[in-house]
Amino acid sequence: MSAEENDKSEKWEQDQNIEDFLEQRKKLDAQFEEKFTKVLTVMFTDLKGSTSMAEASGDLATRMILKAQFEIINAALAKNNGTLVKTIGDGTLSHLPTAQDGIRAAAAIQQGIDAYNATSNSKVPVIIRIGLHTGKVIFEQKDIFGDVVNTASRFESSANGGEIYFSEETYNSLESKSEIYCRYIKMATLKGKKEPVKIYKAFWNPLEAEADKNSKEEVEVKDEGMPVALKFAIAIILAIVVVFGGVQMRIFLNKQVNVDEKRSINQSASPVQPPDTHR
Repeated sequence: MSAEENDKSEKWEQDQNIEDFLEQRKKLDAQFEEKFTKVLTVMFTDLKGSTSMAEASGDLATRMILKAQFEIINAALAKNNGTLVKTIGDGTLSHLPTAQDGIRAAAAIQQGIDAYNATSNSKVPVIIRIGLHTGKVIFEQKDIFGDVVNTASRFESSANGGEIYFSEETYNSLESKSEIYCRYIKMATLKGKKEPVKIYKAFWNPLEAEADKNSKEEVEVKDEGMPVALKFAIAIILAIVVVFGGVQMRIFLNKQVNVDEKRSINQSASPVQPPDTHR
């Protein structure tokens, strides 16, 4: 075999090795996707004001409050097919099979906390915030990882106390968007994200939900009462009035200046009358 043929043979074997490697990697990636990834709704909860709570109620009372909080969260997860991954200080990380389960569990948690505050003797009310995001997560034993987990955490930290914030992905994955009243509220740039995202809010309190619906309907009625064409026409008329009014004002001022100038000239040019000597 010539040197040239030998080189071609070695190159062919090398190419075959690369193809074999890529094929094996493709199979491993597919196995990894099947075994270690899954589309889930990730939920974070966080207790607000735990330091103030400890100062006001004491360490033992705070520990009992935390226990009550975790019991409420666990009960809501159990009822809605959820899994508690871990507690993180006074917060929790969980995952649920569907977005609907996630919103239901989040609403149940806030309602449970609200009921607890109404019946407990705590000096400081228990207030938690919740964030959710839906997407593909990576499993490692009982823990979960990935951008979906990090993003859910950012939604939680963006919420105020007593609120449930969630992503557009979670909203679009809801089987029933009317079961628990929710809507888009704002665009925001989450920590660690380059692009702004849409933030949705779930209204777990029926009174707050009704108040928001009514206020939204009033705005829509006002907007419907004034068509876009009419708004545009009014804007044009106002612009004309401003421009025309400015022109007329300048004309008036110019005329007034001319009148004043003429009056001044006439007064200075009038002859001096001699004194009346006939008495």
